[in-house]
Amino acid sequence: MTALPTWTDQMRALEGVGENLIAAWRPDGATEAETQDMNKLALSILACGYLCRVYTDERRPVFMPQWNYACNQGGPNPDYVYLTTEIDPRGVYEISGFRGTTRFVEITQQERPMTGMKNFERREGPPLRLTNDLDELTTGDDGSFRVTLSAERPDGHTGDWWHLDPRAHKLLMRKCSCDWIGEQDARVAINRLDDPGADMTPAEIASRFSDMATWIDGMIQFDMKLVRYYREHHGINVLLRSQWIEDAGGLAKQAYYDGIHQIADDEALIVEFPVPAECHYWQILVADDRFSTVDWVNRQSSLNDVQARVDSDGWFRGVVSKRDPGVHNWLDKADFPWGILQARFYRADEYPDATVTRVPVAEVLGHLPADTVLVTPAERARQLRIRREGAQLRRIW
Repeated sequence: MTALPTWTDQMRALEGVGENLIAAWRPDGATEAETQDMNKLALSILACGYLCRVYTDERRPVFMPQWNYACNQGGPNPDYVYLTTEIDPRGVYEISGFRGTTRFVEITQQERPMTGMKNFERREGPPLRLTNDLDELTTGDDGSFRVTLSAERPDGHTGDWWHLDPRAHKLLMRKCSCDWIGEQDARVAINRLDDPGADMTPAEIASRFSDMATWIDGMIQFDMKLVRYYREHHGINVLLRSQWIEDAGGLAKQAYYDGIHQIADDEALIVEFPVPAECHYWQILVADDRFSTVDWVNRQSSLNDVQARVDSDGWFRGVVSKRDPGVHNWLDKADFPWGILQARFYRADEYPDATVTRVPVAEVLGHLPADTVLVTPAERARQLRIRREGAQLRRIW
């Protein structure tokens, strides 16, 4: 019998991961701050890998936290709480809990978990994009729900049922909240009904642990290549409809817009679009050049349809900059010289074009309508305190 890797063996396999990523990210040399940024990101993806790959078990599934402000990878939407679990497409599962009051809760069936994507390529054929909404279900007076998930409806089952696609090996849940303080997050559990489960074997645990070096490298390399794809195909200081992310498996009813922001510290980008007359949800964010969303707990790096202010003509106008321009709709890009600008429209009756205009920060107000909502430094401090409180009150763990 082959001996399983020891703790020392597993740790040795992780050596060099950070340095390899830094070399790919900053081939001309990284500053100390950039090195620590990458180390922090690699460590967070290691933590995510333990929760979502080593711990998770299709026989005893549990929804585990995937992306959030501590595991900030892939441009997470600050309005979403992302949870995931592995499943067996041959299994019979029951998902139950309490709906809460957030904007929506959707569960998307996905193919095998990604343990590394070194080559950035478009997929061949359509992705698995089967998404179910908790609002499809029968809900009790207390907000409770219960649904069976399986390839075939079980004999005699008369309650709610969702079809389980034979390609599905993972569920990704997105819980969307726009009023982070006022809305109540859903509470969701999952149980497998056809198999009582058994402990993972030592070999299974060791094998999943051994995936971690590839998991970290693949996840971060993929995002860096995605950012560079947008730079090459969308351009600088633009916001364009993104076909790639929609093809890759984003929410089926959601349109994504992506582009690159790149401005000097004394410059700003004014982003404008007409808000669709009918739109269940919309949002805009800024991320760095590894596709980590700028710290949304401590900075106003995103705005949604509750947080933003729409002008009297029905247009949203936001200002992306490092320096605070004194407008309500500021998007703080922090110290990053360039990165991703992303917006999304969910279940809208139309998908508008967006314009991006580069101007000096000192001249921002001259390019905005007279009724633009302004904020004083004291009002900004209060805005950020409320944001920080709301971010912490979400049920991300």
